[in-house]
Amino acid sequence: MKVTILYGSATGNAEHIAKDLAKSINESKISNTSFRSADTMELNHFKRKKLMESWIQPPTIDDDDAIKDTKKHAVIIVCSTTGNGDAPENAGRFVRYLKKPAPATLKAPNPAAPLEHVAYAVLGLGDTNYDQFCESAKIIDKKLNDWGAQRGVKLTCADEATGLEGTVEPWLDSVLGGLEKACRGEGGNNEEEENALSKEAEEKLKISAKEKEIPQSTTPAKSTNSASSSPDKSSTPLFILYGSATGNAEHIAKDLANTYNSYLKNPSFLGYFTSVVCCELNQYKKKCLDQWAKPAFEGNDSVKHGVVVVCSTTGNADAPENADRFVRWMKRKTTEPQKPFQHCAYAVLGLGDTNYDVFCAIANMIDKRLGQLGGTRAMKAAMADEATGLEQTVEPWVGSVIGKLAVVCKGEGGTEEKSSAVVETAAVTTASESAPAVITTPVPKKIAKQSSPSGEEKKMEVEETISALTPTTNVGVSTIRQLLSLSASTPLPSISNSNLPTMVSSLSSCQLISEDMQRERPRGNSLADNMTVSSGSSGFLYTANNPYESAVLEARYLTGTEAECAANAATVLGEDYENDEKLMGAMRLYEERFPLSPPSNSMTGTVETRSGDERLQHDKNGKRVMELTLSLPDDFTLEYEPGDSVGLIVPNSPHSVQFVLSMLQQNHGILPSQKISVDAGHPITVEEAIRSTVDLCCTMKRKRLLLLSMYASDPEEENALRLLSSSNNVKEGDNVDLFQTYVEEQHRTVVDILMEFPSCQSITLEGLLGCLPAIPPRYYSVCSSPLDNQQAQGGDAGASDFNLKVAFSVVDYLTPRVTEDANSGRRMAGLATRRLECVCSSLLSNNRLALSPKPKVQIFPKPSHEFRLPSNMSTPLVLIGPGTGIAPFIGFLSHRRAQMASLESTQAAEQTSEGTWRGGYELEPADLALSTGDARGLNLAVDYMSKHQKVGDIDLFFGCRSPDHDFLYEKELEEFKESGILTNLYAAFSREHGKEKTYVQTLMRNETQCGKRLVEMILEKKASIYICGDGNAMGKDVQEAIVTLLAQHFCGEGVSPEVAKARAVAHVDQMKSIGRFVLDIW
Repeated sequence: MKVTILYGSATGNAEHIAKDLAKSINESKISNTSFRSADTMELNHFKRKKLMESWIQPPTIDDDDAIKDTKKHAVIIVCSTTGNGDAPENAGRFVRYLKKPAPATLKAPNPAAPLEHVAYAVLGLGDTNYDQFCESAKIIDKKLNDWGAQRGVKLTCADEATGLEGTVEPWLDSVLGGLEKACRGEGGNNEEEENALSKEAEEKLKISAKEKEIPQSTTPAKSTNSASSSPDKSSTPLFILYGSATGNAEHIAKDLANTYNSYLKNPSFLGYFTSVVCCELNQYKKKCLDQWAKPAFEGNDSVKHGVVVVCSTTGNADAPENADRFVRWMKRKTTEPQKPFQHCAYAVLGLGDTNYDVFCAIANMIDKRLGQLGGTRAMKAAMADEATGLEQTVEPWVGSVIGKLAVVCKGEGGTEEKSSAVVETAAVTTASESAPAVITTPVPKKIAKQSSPSGEEKKMEVEETISALTPTTNVGVSTIRQLLSLSASTPLPSISNSNLPTMVSSLSSCQLISEDMQRERPRGNSLADNMTVSSGSSGFLYTANNPYESAVLEARYLTGTEAECAANAATVLGEDYENDEKLMGAMRLYEERFPLSPPSNSMTGTVETRSGDERLQHDKNGKRVMELTLSLPDDFTLEYEPGDSVGLIVPNSPHSVQFVLSMLQQNHGILPSQKISVDAGHPITVEEAIRSTVDLCCTMKRKRLLLLSMYASDPEEENALRLLSSSNNVKEGDNVDLFQTYVEEQHRTVVDILMEFPSCQSITLEGLLGCLPAIPPRYYSVCSSPLDNQQAQGGDAGASDFNLKVAFSVVDYLTPRVTEDANSGRRMAGLATRRLECVCSSLLSNNRLALSPKPKVQIFPKPSHEFRLPSNMSTPLVLIGPGTGIAPFIGFLSHRRAQMASLESTQAAEQTSEGTWRGGYELEPADLALSTGDARGLNLAVDYMSKHQKVGDIDLFFGCRSPDHDFLYEKELEEFKESGILTNLYAAFSREHGKEKTYVQTLMRNETQCGKRLVEMILEKKASIYICGDGNAMGKDVQEAIVTLLAQHFCGEGVSPEVAKARAVAHVDQMKSIGRFVLDIW
């Protein structure tokens, strides 16, 4: 027998399920069924494959796969639901077709029941956090039955919020049996027969649910035997879970886990926990829940499992992608009666950014909810601020959390937030006498992940550093002496272990392997492994771990930067833009062509003398902004909307890679081509590990300096590195923080430290890989619209025409000059942006024909949940984007232009109503019937036909330094204004010759008409406000300016200044709560 399996998939889950089932049938892996052949396809291909024309006729016995007693065609449908009840793009046409009466053109023998010769089964995938759970699958199931088809198995709906596999696996086990009976005419369409046919599936679902059931309790368990002795050792692991967007939370969690694991290797270590489980929060069900549900120690309920949570907050109070299912599970009303944490003690660390109002919202929620779900708080939640530096909060928390948690888990300590539990010193504070001398650990298997770009994410570019130091013997020690004003004969101050950070190591295992040790056989994936997590209305197949290799189609400077240097660099590179030597040569050309002025001396405040014109030109040299046009896959598997960002995966700089490879070969005889296995993964070369996994170019942290000090063979270098890594390294009197002055302000990397402290170059490969974090992706705002792109191509684009645009500043600056530091005043460049500038030189110089093939970059989409255009086009907008903060607003304006153009064409109505173009189907006249529900984003469907759709005003505020150099998108903005897309354009210039510095916020305050218009847009027109840009000061200053303007307006209504300001603050807060005041700050 043959079965046709169709799927409608947004994230790939439904597609994976359908194709896996078809593969199992075709490979005869399912023995208890007569089905031996399966076709699989998207639901929207039903017309192309003429399925309806086949289904209206009974199956013929001369078909290859037909069996004589087969009376019906077998059809299985697996379909997800996106957004709020919408069908996926590759299922939309099929659903719309079923919603309408069977067309006369189908010529069905029985028009009242055209699909009477079909037996079917439907599996729906959805999320109960949305109101219309599995709506698309429900519609398909009902309409197929209305068209006369017979259910073989009752509709089954799987909930992503609680885990798909618990429903999907039993359904897969039973669906073919039920469908086979229906195909042979052994079932009917009444409810009793449907239930009989699906009895096996229902029973298996009940069994599965029962197996996963958590013991329920209405109140937290209390100690039933307080006299029972507490265990000396925990019988269960220490659970460390993380939710991470950029990798910061992941690194902290893994550092903590690996540090504790290293101490466990010491036979004399007396720690309470005997093992560690470290995983993503979304893996709670797979790795933790079964153990949490059981008492930690029989006979003494005061003994608890130990749970540590490290979680960041992304966007505007969103959970990271690898924590969202855990958060949804915690929030569900059905979870609370179960008290799943009644046997757990916990501690929470939150990472956030105070530039956002909802600072550490997710971590705060988790901390509060863990208590409500029966958990015992071991210590007060700690919240680290990215805006002021994570380390000052993270280090003390890491140094005490396991010790305090162990006391509570033993049942010996209090559970109040102010608990004064004793710290397990040997385990968690510093590198002590009993600690292992070296922690040996390797490369991360995957790059750090993230959800919508936030303060935690976008600061990565600031830390992109590439340097070209010449190795100098003991230069580091000499510089430290000078900074401390010590003579060459005076010993450096000694540092006690109590002032050192927690010893950490990022990874777990690394092994050099020979050819005969390699195992090439790949490990199979389970159904759960193949599933991706839905994140809103559209899914994405490409991630940081599975990026898309995109071609750079076009590149241009948005600033007034000359392209002559780009032409020279293109000549040096030729077509071999991945060649390290050529790439370094191109980088030198850019440095020579664009000299920079040094900043003031950080110790004395002096500045090198330069003429005004020369300094102005140097400032412009350091302000280069590029726009790239990147290709997208022609099968529409990489989708985006205006407001989204795109992540770029980049390798280390060629300078740093060559230095490290040379060091390993010289000191350890390790060749770049040798293979290593990282975390027992597939073999990769040493060069691949050094080039593409660990981050050689990030600024060093104190704890990593301490690890390097353990490899120093020179006692003075070891002491100097311990001094730099300590928390007590301030020079008395002058208040000089050595770490701040020597490391952070100069952005010294691991390569810089190895060069300046050469005795550390004996570090092993394992030690080096364990010392460093993974290379984080770089995120850039999309400045284009998929609608605008499609219309520009006339709806008939070739594969290379599907693209998106991003804009970014090329990071290029000099560090402060310090007299005592010979290597200060260093030129620093963005790891990603300088590489992109070099490899795109041919495109920047307009010599497009000289470069073939095009440069390639690895990208993946990073959707935004908050930074979205309003669905209603009549909503007025105020867009505030200084500098490259303008980028997403160019996408907004392009999208609005495409929407307005679409009002003149009923053929494009459906595309515009969905808010984004995704392509992949052809419109037919019968598909153009619109309803109010179809026309999302518009008031009524009739607006399309009558062209009466009202479009709201758009005001845009832009700021830059000079109108003749970095007025980004000036031409485009003028065109938007002339065409009526943009109502008002306000531009502020902070370095305009002969004029006072003007910023966006000063423009709002000082220009009367501008201020009045802004108040009118907010209070009368109910505009939505969007702010994008640098969060160091701009974001807060703009918000303060808006509050001031509103307060002045309320004062005019006869209220006191205090009351007026309070009303203004309350109004802005209310706008934020309803999504009318949105920020994207980095």
